[in-house]
Amino acid sequence: MKTAVDSLFNRLGWMATYKNNSVRLILSEPDEITEVGFVNTHSGTHRAKIRISDAPDLRVGDKIGMDGKIYVVRSEPVKDIHNLIWSCDLVCV
Repeated sequence: MKTAVDSLFNRLGWMATYKNNSVRLILSEPDEITEVGFVNTHSGTHRAKIRISDAPDLRVGDKIGMDGKIYVVRSEPVKDIHNLIWSCDLVCV
């Protein structure tokens, strides 16, 4: 399973920097539209998947650099069922 995950991240992952280390992450669901009463709000969040082996201590508030921008982990990182991938929300600061 780890070989398949590594192959996926090597093919589809974006290069980023986390705690001065190169990591690969996969972005999905780049924006979110939420209804608040009769108004739709647009939030510029990113859902990211990061290999646990790249960022074993990922926490809310950690910063990730990518393409000259800094992103902050906004939601508590959640592990997948195989304990290979973190999923979390990122916000550009």
